[in-house]
Amino acid sequence: MDKLLEVKDLKTYFILDEGTVRAVDGISFDVKPGKTLGVVGESGCGKSVTALSILKLTGPRSKIQGEILLYRDGQVIDLAKLDPKGDEIRSIRGKEIAMIFQEPGASFSPVHTVGEQIIEAIMLHQKLDKKSARDAAIELMRIAGIPRPELRVDEYPHQFSGGMLQRAMIAMALSCRPRLLIADEPTTNLDVTIQAQILELLKELQKQFGMAVMMITHNLGVIAEMAEEVIVMYLGKIVESAPVEEIFYNPMHPYTKALLESIPKIGKKVKGKRLKAIKGIVPDPYNLPTGCTFHPRCPEFVKGLCDVRVPELIEVKPGHKVSCLLYGEVKSHE
Repeated sequence: MDKLLEVKDLKTYFILDEGTVRAVDGISFDVKPGKTLGVVGESGCGKSVTALSILKLTGPRSKIQGEILLYRDGQVIDLAKLDPKGDEIRSIRGKEIAMIFQEPGASFSPVHTVGEQIIEAIMLHQKLDKKSARDAAIELMRIAGIPRPELRVDEYPHQFSGGMLQRAMIAMALSCRPRLLIADEPTTNLDVTIQAQILELLKELQKQFGMAVMMITHNLGVIAEMAEEVIVMYLGKIVESAPVEEIFYNPMHPYTKALLESIPKIGKKVKGKRLKAIKGIVPDPYNLPTGCTFHPRCPEFVKGLCDVRVPELIEVKPGHKVSCLLYGEVKSHE
């Protein structure tokens, strides 16, 4: 089986009083068993909404279109067609597809112990009694690197540091040995030492359990460390997708190039100059630019082309796709 999850032309729109927000606007990608897909882009580009769409957690004012195909033992389940509150999607959440949310402090209930919340997740999907589930929770906390888990299982979230709470979130996500783990900014608000520990832990657990990982981040250093395939998103669309080496050594889309140029490099002196930044800001989602939505910020903008025509995601070389009219025009005239 070469695919665990296949997303086809996914669109997630939010119908609000102010207008319609096209948070995810027609994206397609695959997640392969045991592999890591990196999803990168600035805040507001649709990364987290993509993850929430897969689990049908986008809320009542959203509208999801397209296909989200989960492959399971010869079966194909279209998650996009499932009732967000139905038993089938609830049986998949946590058991087959688990998620580490962006803010672990906001994801745990403050009035229940960390152990109780992990035990609840275990008992929801596994036929275990309370004592067996507690033992399993303690073992998971130990695997996640939490010291003295037999004591800390009875502590509340406010008694955990940010790094330890993130480890507890990982323990909960792994409670049912999911086939796919979605990690949404798993190292946000952690210092660099703890970030490195969390990433190393995720790599070890991925190898141990053989699960696929969808790593969502704006940190290209995390992508370089974790991912094998990468998709770059901007304003709800995929602008480039390729193996990780291609993204770093042969970026094609101007947005991908700009992201890479904004990273400080060890050993490279800037001589008092500021780091290179992407000019402008992400456009208002209620008033998107015409043509290519990146054109107002693009250093390679061609007037009369980029501001008029909407680019398609085309394959410019095997496994490397880019959504840019410069490549489209060149390809069409070859």
